[in-house]
Amino acid sequence: MEVKCLDEVEELIQILYSPNPPSVYKLAQDRLQTLQKSNEGWQLAQALISSPNTNTKFFAALTLIVKLNKESANLTEDDAKELLQNVVGWLLTSMNDGTANFVLKKLCSALVTHFIYFSQLWPKCLRQLIYCLDIGRSMPVEALDEALQADAVIDSLDARKMWMAIQFATALVEEVGKTEMNSEKYMPVHQRLAGNAADVVSLLQRGLARAEDGCSEIALNCYQAWILYAQRASVDALTAPLRGLVEPAMRCFTVQELFQETAALFTDVLQNYSSFFTDSHYVALFSLIDSPWAVELYNKLRETPDDHDAMSFGLLLLAFGDAKVHQLMTSTEEAPQGLLSRLAGLTAANGHLVGEDNIFVPALEFWCTFVETVVDSSFTDQESSQTWRPYADQHIQNVVINSLRKIRWPPAEVFAEWDSSERAGFGDARKDVADLLQSVFTLNGVRLVSFFVDFFLQSLQSLAWAEAEAAEFCLGALADCVTEAPEFDLEMGRVFSAPFFELLSGFHGQIPLRLRQTSLSLIERYGEFFERHSERLPDALNLLFAAVGDPVLGGPSARSISTLCSSCRAILTGEAQAFITQYKTIRGSQVLDSIAEERIIHAIASIIQAIPQENIRLSTFNELYQIIREDIIRAQQLKHKPALLNLGDPNYARGLESWNNTQPAPEAEEIALQISLRALRCLSNMAKGLQDTKEPSVNLDDEEQPAQVLGPLYLMQTDIFNMMYSVRLNFDRSGEVVEAICNIFRAGFSETVPGPFVFPAEMVTKFFTEQLCWCPSFGTLLSTACSFVGSLYRGPKTNVPSQLSLVAYWAVNSLWILAGYADTEISQNSIVLLDKITGRYPELVFKLPTELLENFFRFTLKVLSEVEPLPKGAAADFWSGLVSLKPDDSSLQATLDNAMGTLGPPLAQSLIDNIGGKAARSELDKLSGLLKKLVMHQPRAQAWLEAALFDQSFPDSQVTPEQKTVFLKKIMSLRGSRLTNQVVREFWLACRGSNFTYAS
Repeated sequence: MEVKCLDEVEELIQILYSPNPPSVYKLAQDRLQTLQKSNEGWQLAQALISSPNTNTKFFAALTLIVKLNKESANLTEDDAKELLQNVVGWLLTSMNDGTANFVLKKLCSALVTHFIYFSQLWPKCLRQLIYCLDIGRSMPVEALDEALQADAVIDSLDARKMWMAIQFATALVEEVGKTEMNSEKYMPVHQRLAGNAADVVSLLQRGLARAEDGCSEIALNCYQAWILYAQRASVDALTAPLRGLVEPAMRCFTVQELFQETAALFTDVLQNYSSFFTDSHYVALFSLIDSPWAVELYNKLRETPDDHDAMSFGLLLLAFGDAKVHQLMTSTEEAPQGLLSRLAGLTAANGHLVGEDNIFVPALEFWCTFVETVVDSSFTDQESSQTWRPYADQHIQNVVINSLRKIRWPPAEVFAEWDSSERAGFGDARKDVADLLQSVFTLNGVRLVSFFVDFFLQSLQSLAWAEAEAAEFCLGALADCVTEAPEFDLEMGRVFSAPFFELLSGFHGQIPLRLRQTSLSLIERYGEFFERHSERLPDALNLLFAAVGDPVLGGPSARSISTLCSSCRAILTGEAQAFITQYKTIRGSQVLDSIAEERIIHAIASIIQAIPQENIRLSTFNELYQIIREDIIRAQQLKHKPALLNLGDPNYARGLESWNNTQPAPEAEEIALQISLRALRCLSNMAKGLQDTKEPSVNLDDEEQPAQVLGPLYLMQTDIFNMMYSVRLNFDRSGEVVEAICNIFRAGFSETVPGPFVFPAEMVTKFFTEQLCWCPSFGTLLSTACSFVGSLYRGPKTNVPSQLSLVAYWAVNSLWILAGYADTEISQNSIVLLDKITGRYPELVFKLPTELLENFFRFTLKVLSEVEPLPKGAAADFWSGLVSLKPDDSSLQATLDNAMGTLGPPLAQSLIDNIGGKAARSELDKLSGLLKKLVMHQPRAQAWLEAALFDQSFPDSQVTPEQKTVFLKKIMSLRGSRLTNQVVREFWLACRGSNFTYAS
């Protein structure tokens, strides 16, 4: 290449590795990639490799890899041999002139890439490279003496050459390991890789013994990579030689500088490939971890959990225990029991959980495995043979006690110093303890519950708040395990007694906030207990309502109220009026957190739902509804008369919750909007609370009962609907208003019995069809309309066609108006909506105006050819349904056949374009489903597909006409069977190019 061009390339490379604006960086990157892919790319790499600049050399090595991946098929055997000799020469030169290691590693990767494509040229690649390293120059592959023994050559390598050989051996196994072992293309590569096993073992055996010159560390990493590959390959000819290196690797434990790398190697193999080690290896390992040296490390870990060597040893100990868990569990001998005692001791290391003690979580994972193993053996082994069980129970008990102590919250000043990841880790560790306790419950049941109850009561008596909170947390973790058996109720009755409620309600200033939070959560978790013992329910609810106004406890308290009232609704029907009064009192004196208020509304509504007398149920509901209705009216008045605003009034201050007081106060209209949104969300929670908890029987053949035009329920529905509609009109630019109204509708869609939010279908249809496609959150409206259609199908059929016709017209007309400007959500949901209607009532769809229908079909075909996955999947489902339609009406069938005559060819073209390489891998199954339906149900499918395959617009030029013909024959002969998916995938891979699997 010309010097001028090389200078330009080097300047561009420096831009990549220097601070520059993104636009400059992108231009440089695009230009360099173009040069890499050009015909001069090989010469470019050769010219740049001799540069003294490391970044330039790295780019040269990268260019070699790019060219090999893209153009290896164009190289002759002589070209490939010459390239190999050159790259080895460049590697040797770079090694000798002190080039940075990251460049040498990239050159090794280039050599490995060459091996992947031309492994037949140098099957003994490692021996060839070692020979070249030894003599100091690159030699042709033919110059390698087949009788040459690698051992003698390796012994003569200095530290730098040894490092280079091991680095290549590591890159070799890692890069080849990324290719598919069972594919026809790469199978010979893997076979030749295994043929280098003896040379690898010779190299590593000597490398592991050379700790003094730094070779042992990289040899350990290389050994780990080969073991990982051997596990995947499952080839004895590879595994057996590698096993011979276990003892040399084990000797590295005693080298202080290598301890962590050695421990990491053995830990990884124990965790992921425990069968690699033989019985004699396990005996040697056990002797090692049971030695005085190991005991010293163990004690250091217990005392100083953040010591790196001690932590590495702890993880090794746990990995060994996990690999031999069954043998350790069933042995009653002193040595195995001693190891289990030490493993249990890892759950009691010094320091606060996660913040200081990092061994607790992995230790807990081992004990979860241990408990599961005990559970499995307890149910499969004969009881008389379980002599080990008392020992196992004792270890588990010690772990439970240690865990109970470990999950105590640290002092506030310590917790305040933790960062967000440490705080999250503490919470996750508590969840892990909960999982362990649920497994232990399977073994110990009521004894475990009794232990925590005793511990909790003792902690309360001694005012040990942290211990009491930890015990409550553990009891909460077991809530899903306990049954209705009297012995469990007896134990929990000791917790939920007068002292518990008196303590929490009487000493708010003294009781730590976390204890109060966990206590309220415990009440929620044991809702079924209060359902069975209704005499204790008032105390619980009074305690919860007392905390609703607390800025911290309000949300959790309201959630607990909602849960309890929902589960105990039938018991509390007589308290509905009292709860409404209490709610009025609370909200009249302060502005409640919006989520807490919504949960209280949900709680009261769920009680109202359980009132058996319809007239009382409706009047009670109306009293609660009027509170929300007044908010909406007040907000509308405020919008039109801003002077009414009085932020000292809680009724208006409700609109300030989302306001950041560092900014100017919002306008009255914005406050009115926020009040309206809160009201709509409360309505939504009322609707959810009124949902029936029982599954009613539905007779789809029943005729719909005529609405009582002037009945109280219909009048209430009309009032609620008009209220929502007025909010929509007053705040027509708010997408949140639309979404809130849709949530209210959805709650009614799931109901099959009359109720205030089970609106007549005509009302719902009216709301949808009057919304313009430009309105905010139009995609949400379409999604809600999909749910509406589903609810129509579950009810009486009398009024369904008329409503579906209106909704279908609204959807397709909206797409027509949008004229290609539909976003992802609108595209997906409009297609799903028409798909739902077409599947049941195709005649309604084909009665739509021809212009609108043709536009919709064109739109779905366009979406099928685009890249957005969700609309594309919806379009594939729509066409799968349409091509397989078989209506009873002969006239409709004729219309459908005519339509498919026009639509079939472009549908096949879009489908083939996707399968020909344009689709993503994750989309292939969905597209295969459409292809199968097309082949099975459309007689002209073969002609359409053939035309698409051989059309000039076919996206790939790599597959031959013969391959296309074979693909089509396979597809047609399979006639929609399951194997079609595999044929499609193979054809897609061929179209993507031979390098796609490796590159991905």
